[in-house]
Amino acid sequence: MHQTTRLAAAALALSLAACVRPTIVRDPPFMPPILNGGAAVIGQPGAVPGGPLLPLPPLPVLKADFAAKAGSNTVRFGRDSYTLDAAAQATLDRQAIWLVANPGVRASIQGHADVRQTREYALALGERRAAVVRNFLLTQGVRPEQLDIVSWGKERPAVAGAHDATFLQNSRVETVLIRPEPVPQLFPPQPQQLPPPPRY
Repeated sequence: MHQTTRLAAAALALSLAACVRPTIVRDPPFMPPILNGGAAVIGQPGAVPGGPLLPLPPLPVLKADFAAKAGSNTVRFGRDSYTLDAAAQATLDRQAIWLVANPGVRASIQGHADVRQTREYALALGERRAAVVRNFLLTQGVRPEQLDIVSWGKERPAVAGAHDATFLQNSRVETVLIRPEPVPQLFPPQPQQLPPPPRY
């Protein structure tokens, strides 16, 4: 009788063991990191609402990286024109890639005109040029809050003089980095666990 009970208990244990499956630990599902809106150009972590803010590199470092990656911060226009040619669009494509990758950086889109126009006309033309550049950058994914528009008209020529070469140089829009803002980090640090106080 006791042996029958032991056999039954052993059979029950074997059947239960067969039903228990081992726990398979898999890697967590891959989630592409949100790195500054795209890719970390300057090595900044990505943005998560509510996360701690991390400082961006100093403005001169950002400007140097922007110049290296975008090639130029300036696009030029023909006389009385605010149409982007192929060269301008290629430059703005590279600028947009950098700005998308660095959403903590703000830029001033500054429109300029040459000295042939009246002051009022030059200011209006500079504004139209800046607006065209800003709209192009927005279509490439740059966030609206990153971009401000300024028109200097003919008040800030790049080069002095009044001939065709200087007119071309001064009919431009410059993308000027103006202010880095801290961005939330992707994985906020966890609070340290303090050991429990000793018991006396």
